[in-house]
Amino acid sequence: MDCDIRLCDSLCCRNCAVLTGEEVAELIAKVKKEYALELDPKKYFRKAKGEQGTYFAAKMIKGQCIFLNKEKRCRIYRCRPTLCELYPVIDVDAVDERCPAVGKNKLPADMLAALKKRYSEEIDDRIKLEQVFKFI
Repeated sequence: MDCDIRLCDSLCCRNCAVLTGEEVAELIAKVKKEYALELDPKKYFRKAKGEQGTYFAAKMIKGQCIFLNKEKRCRIYRCRPTLCELYPVIDVDAVDERCPAVGKNKLPADMLAALKKRYSEEIDDRIKLEQVFKFI
């Protein structure tokens, strides 16, 4: 989805992407290959505990994702987590209504349906079951 971050000030990057340990390892490998950037897991991720297990969340700095640069562009965009790709879908049947593309009906219904389908198929089942994450 093409976005104009001037409209929302990178709103999508204020949602904390929660990943499994395997997804973090895969992300680190992809970023190293694509951008030649070494991601230290302790620097870029924090643990998040849920009822189904322990996960990892991208760290936030002043309420925004650690991967944003000064221009509010994602430094790992081509490798970003699936949860980031699927935004404004934030759950199987939920979207972030604050997103300008949703609020102004700029997001075609078929695209929204495709994003929701991908969410149901690609997001780890344990993460989908979680209601609350406690950061540890």
